[in-house]
Amino acid sequence: MIEVKKMEIKEPKFREGQKVIDKKGHVGNVTKVDSYHFDEDEYWYNVRSDEGTPAFYTEPYLDPYVEKPKTIWDLQDKDIYYVIDYDVMNVRSVMFLDDTDDINYRELGNCFLTKEEAENEVERKKIEAEMLRLGGTRKINELNSNIVYTIQMHFGLKYVYVRSFDIEQAPIGVIFFNYRKQAIKALETIGEDRFKKYIFGVDA
Repeated sequence: MIEVKKMEIKEPKFREGQKVIDKKGHVGNVTKVDSYHFDEDEYWYNVRSDEGTPAFYTEPYLDPYVEKPKTIWDLQDKDIYYVIDYDVMNVRSVMFLDDTDDINYRELGNCFLTKEEAENEVERKKIEAEMLRLGGTRKINELNSNIVYTIQMHFGLKYVYVRSFDIEQAPIGVIFFNYRKQAIKALETIGEDRFKKYIFGVDA
């Protein structure tokens, strides 16, 4: 007598309405558990992306979508974030446990959701240090005239330039120069592309 092996259908990995992400990073919702294929031992799913585009996926091509923290203040237990080790200028990942280290990193501004954000911050701080070395200052009382100079960006035309301000109308939180030639020297030394990317957050 030939024994017939009983085929068992496994439970689907995803349910209707569940949020999923495909291997290319597209996020959507399962609209239907379409069918089960015995040969591959997997389900097929109808998925509608957040942009409204419908698609048809096999099970291995999808993963559950996990909502990422929107800001560093939304970090939850065991979320991963990134910090800068300034002694070795290295970026490393950290698991959030809401302990003293996590609180200190976040309050000091040394807490980033992505590795790229942390690496960009390293470069931004290098640029600011170079600006200070070339004569810049953050202290108004160190300026010797009513006209100050800063490095600005024209976002419409996407170029970086030196601009003068009356000291009472100067922007807050930037590095000032006493003389235009100091600011021009800083811009030439550091380079326009680095200012665009790391100070103004625009692709060069």
